[in-house]
Amino acid sequence: MKAVENKEVIYLPKMKSVGSNWKEYSIRFFGIIIISLLSIFIDSSNNYAESGFVRAFLVSLVRTALIWNGSMLIIKYSTQRYSVFKETAKLVTFQVVGLVVFVLLVELGEIFFVESIMKIPVTYEAKTTLIVGTFLITLMISSIYASTAFFIQWKENMLRSQALEKANLEARYDALRNQVNPHFLFNSLNTLLMLVNDNPVASRYVESISEIMRYMLQSRDKEVVLLRDELKIARDYVFIQKSRFGDKLVVGFDIPERYYHYAVPPLAVQMLLENTIKHNVVSKENPLTVSVYVHENSYIVVENTIKAKINKDTSTSVGLENIKNRYLYLTSKNVVVKQENGKFIVMLPLFERSI
Repeated sequence: MKAVENKEVIYLPKMKSVGSNWKEYSIRFFGIIIISLLSIFIDSSNNYAESGFVRAFLVSLVRTALIWNGSMLIIKYSTQRYSVFKETAKLVTFQVVGLVVFVLLVELGEIFFVESIMKIPVTYEAKTTLIVGTFLITLMISSIYASTAFFIQWKENMLRSQALEKANLEARYDALRNQVNPHFLFNSLNTLLMLVNDNPVASRYVESISEIMRYMLQSRDKEVVLLRDELKIARDYVFIQKSRFGDKLVVGFDIPERYYHYAVPPLAVQMLLENTIKHNVVSKENPLTVSVYVHENSYIVVENTIKAKINKDTSTSVGLENIKNRYLYLTSKNVVVKQENGKFIVMLPLFERSI
């Protein structure tokens, strides 16, 4: 039995990188030139300006370019690593510490170059003024990039919420449209179970179908479920498929109980298992091997051998795309999808949520 999937792939907007278009490059270029020129005329304590306009400008240009681009990279990296809304304290701390250390390194390097290479003495007051002035320039530059990154992430979160709301509405509509009366269905399954009571394999088959359908109905309005419950349904699904394929399908679960309290979007693991069977050959000559395990205490991994079907239905990757979107919405963490050493690997981030 297949889980209900949305028919339309919901593509969420990817965060636009700060400084990723020609307009930003132009602003950065002219900004560096202007600040480099202004710093020569405004900073009266800049002793080495007396060594000549060209040399002073080159030193100022290198310093400004390093500060501008370095600040941009620090802000960009921190906003990609930490969520503006969920990890604000970590984000601000990382940015402040990173920028302070970076500015000090740049200025100490500049002072060393001027005194050792250019042979121009720099007084203590000039050094202090230079560092303070650079901090102010850095504050201005980083404020521009930080506010831009905040706006982009806010806009992305708003669009993501709208996309997920649309996906949930469509999933509920499909479930209602395709749903058979639950009471009639479960009563029929119970009757079938009594008819095959003397056949343990058939009884287990009917029970597995019943459990999967009940789980689908109970979890359809939930954002997350316990990993323990998800794995139970995944094992029921595997039992049903092994009844069909026998030894041609080999699925191993290696998830210690200490991970059972983690959360997972409902039917995420089952959907990945379904995809492995859907897209690969399952035969005596090419048995399909699937492993479900924990990687570095950070991911639930579904890994399968690859033997792609020659005449297979066109894949729209709807299920995998929606799993990615749900994880981004729930955790701001990315689902890792990769193919290596003849295996297709999907890694679902572990996270905790009160259920």
